[in-house]
Amino acid sequence: MPGSVDGIDPAERYELSSGQEALWMFEQLVPGTAAYHVPLAFRLRGPLRTDLLEAALTLVVRRQEVLRTAFREEDGEPYQLVLPPAGAELPLCEVTDGPELADALHREAREPFDLAAGRPFRLRLFRLGPQEHVLCLVMHHIASDGWSLRLLTGELSAGYAALLAGRDPEAVLPPLPVPYRRYARWQRECFRGPELEALLAHWEEELRGVPAVDLAAGRPRPRRPSFAADRLVVRLDPALHRGLTELARAARGSLFSWLGAAFSLALTERTGRPDTAFATLFAGRGEPELEPLIGYFVNMVVLRADLSDDPAFCELAARLNAATVRAIDHEVPFGSVVRHLAPARRPGRNPLAQVTLQLRTGGSAPGRPELPGVRCEDIDLYPGQHAFDATVTFVEDGPDFLLSIEYSTEAFDAPWADGLADQLRELLRTAVDRPDARVSRLLASVAPTSHPPHQGATS
Repeated sequence: MPGSVDGIDPAERYELSSGQEALWMFEQLVPGTAAYHVPLAFRLRGPLRTDLLEAALTLVVRRQEVLRTAFREEDGEPYQLVLPPAGAELPLCEVTDGPELADALHREAREPFDLAAGRPFRLRLFRLGPQEHVLCLVMHHIASDGWSLRLLTGELSAGYAALLAGRDPEAVLPPLPVPYRRYARWQRECFRGPELEALLAHWEEELRGVPAVDLAAGRPRPRRPSFAADRLVVRLDPALHRGLTELARAARGSLFSWLGAAFSLALTERTGRPDTAFATLFAGRGEPELEPLIGYFVNMVVLRADLSDDPAFCELAARLNAATVRAIDHEVPFGSVVRHLAPARRPGRNPLAQVTLQLRTGGSAPGRPELPGVRCEDIDLYPGQHAFDATVTFVEDGPDFLLSIEYSTEAFDAPWADGLADQLRELLRTAVDRPDARVSRLLASVAPTSHPPHQGATS
């Protein structure tokens, strides 16, 4: 990417990136939803200087333009407008610990954003006692991704620590090479013309006749989706993680491909189709200049797995590894792929894929604030809405190996999520023991799952 940070014309309108445009369109179709809210909460114990935390927040907002960007439209065309720097506010509320705090955090996670106002995030501090607070951060995905959350908490921590020590906070944070608006413009200019057509030709061939994986087939859905969702998190055996990591290393592949192979088997067992596909997310920060920027960079890609020739599990993992490499080599904004392939669209449904798989490692996980003299603990905060039928996420968190399943409660229920977690765990265990076994044998060795219809929705 060319150039350095340049001045802002407060009247100049900038294009949205491809990913931002998709999120903006979703927001227009389903206003007020929390499906693309990213909430974090932290319990802070110790002598917190709230004035310094607010000053550090002002510094971050001044540095990172996307945090003061308004998303507006004219004649149906969206644009972004970078607002001038201003002092940030950190509202402080007195609450009691327990139900009152839980209710307040839930409201914060669900409160809609006014994207046109130029505040695509919010921080609020809840005071529980003289030396106990809870910091709640909620960001809209149009201005952030998982990498961005780590950047924000890191910059907030660095600014706070510098101010507390009497140092210049500007000196501890290096200048940003480019602003997000320049990236959005570069992305639009890069993916045009013959190069874009060549990339799209690859995806047309890769996804030709790709089946629509509908895990909710036969289950009634509401006419108008609310995107209501729930989440199951289970802790997996560390020995399973070690076994999978060793297999991936020996095969010179990725851990993600072995997890994807098990997920593909689960999709086949649940749909009865040997040819399945799922979506995953790429970080989208291939250029070094993008690494320190807060913003929405992730890009969705669809990976396909065909089990019709009954491959060995290790072969299926190798195929998915190769498919991932091809996807990296031919990466193009997901919106361009959708427009080119023009799949049949259904209201409230994502095109090409309704299920997603992710592997989250320490580098992509949200960071925890590090404030001198203050002990920080994570608080689990889930907004209760999700844009996909199901998202399966494996998390490498230090010594822990976790499995998270987010699922639409309009189509599924808790027993369904429990069954999928058990099935994935058993498939992975069996694959570690017998990586050369044919997938048909692996499926036969796993107890058949029952998928009773969910009675909570109306057709």
